[in-house]
Amino acid sequence: MTTQGIKGRPLPRFEHRTGLDTEQLLLLEREVRARIGSWQPDTGRRKALELFDALVVCLIYLRHNTIQAALGEQSRISQATVSRYVEALEPVVATCLDQLALELREQAVRSDLVVDGFLIPTRDLTDPPGLFSGKRHRPGLNAQVITDLHGRVVDGGRIVVGSVHDAKAFKESGLAKAYEIHLSGEGPSLIGDLGYLGVVPLTPYRKPEYRELTAAEGLFNRQVNQRRWVVEQGIAHLRSWKVLATGFRRPLPKADRTLQTVIKLQMYRHHSKEAFA
Repeated sequence: MTTQGIKGRPLPRFEHRTGLDTEQLLLLEREVRARIGSWQPDTGRRKALELFDALVVCLIYLRHNTIQAALGEQSRISQATVSRYVEALEPVVATCLDQLALELREQAVRSDLVVDGFLIPTRDLTDPPGLFSGKRHRPGLNAQVITDLHGRVVDGGRIVVGSVHDAKAFKESGLAKAYEIHLSGEGPSLIGDLGYLGVVPLTPYRKPEYRELTAAEGLFNRQVNQRRWVVEQGIAHLRSWKVLATGFRRPLPKADRTLQTVIKLQMYRHHSKEAFA
């Protein structure tokens, strides 16, 4: 390719690398800068990357779960520098999006919601005990999430080990307490699959051992599933942030923070105009 051809190429797109387009990145950078102040020190050695580029590195890491050493080579910085940037910027990004998440949750709680869990894969560790999920035949962490009836993730609970059943994980995650009004029968309802039988108010009928489901029960199950499937779509969108899907390599206590950050970033992708209005 000629030099003229290179100069004529459009500016790089960030959406496939970071999950956010250029305008969303610039807005987020502005909010991050407002909270941390000057990114570069007044005296001494300057940081290897400017704030915008460091933010891109952090988001690429969350979006693609790229090995930090490889991400450092791409950005011409060390693995340790990538680690420092992720540690410094991830909690700030989450803080910037707190208000957006709060507003979207307040809107969602007035309608029926759907709950389901998914496994965040981890290395085959023995500490803490109980990581291995017999249901999914691999070690990991059980993450409980709630979506609205459009499949948009609105909340996520505290993460528990992968061997915990969804019904118990729902209680231990804190979501059962946070959404008591949905469980009481006095407000909107909460929909779940058979893993939440007896815990959430609206689940399909389980087939008894001694008979087939009646026509009315089968019709009810189809109607529930026609509403419930959207949570699978919401989880699929959440798992497009590969840090939650292809193997969590960070220290396990950081998984809760990462899940909440990714949920807020997913909200921001679709509601960026309302985020910093």
